[in-house]
Amino acid sequence: MDRLLITVWPEAYRVAATILRDRTLAEDVAQEACIIIARSLRMLTAAAAFPAWSYKIIVRQAISATRKRSRQAARYFGHKGEPIPVDRTETIDLENALATLAPKQRAAVILHYYVGLSSREISDATGLPRSTIRFHLMLARRRLRRALEATDTPAPRKVIPDAH
Repeated sequence: MDRLLITVWPEAYRVAATILRDRTLAEDVAQEACIIIARSLRMLTAAAAFPAWSYKIIVRQAISATRKRSRQAARYFGHKGEPIPVDRTETIDLENALATLAPKQRAAVILHYYVGLSSREISDATGLPRSTIRFHLMLARRRLRRALEATDTPAPRKVIPDAH
């Protein structure tokens, strides 16, 4: 069991940290996910299903923590916890662009592009239909593209001398 958790922990932390954008909270979520994985391992019937099954637990814990954090922020600050506004005068980085995504879209992007799962595997991991995963990925790509393009500085225009 210790070897299994040592193997699962880095990926659980990485996925949770990318979804949550909070290292301390990601540690807590990864620990909770590892505890759930350890306690529930007996219910897993096929070893081949372990990766999708474990990602499902990790993503559920991270999304649950995101919702809890949003409720707490609304309680304390009177609004939903929104991403920190980005200074548009500087180049945006991918982390801030990911922060603009809804938690389920962020989870789909992370599982697809960071972890390398197919839409079928993400569907297995999240419990959402494949068509919903593909839709989340499409929306996320559009939003990320807009967020990243919004901060690109336009290329300098070439001045063509007048031919007169």
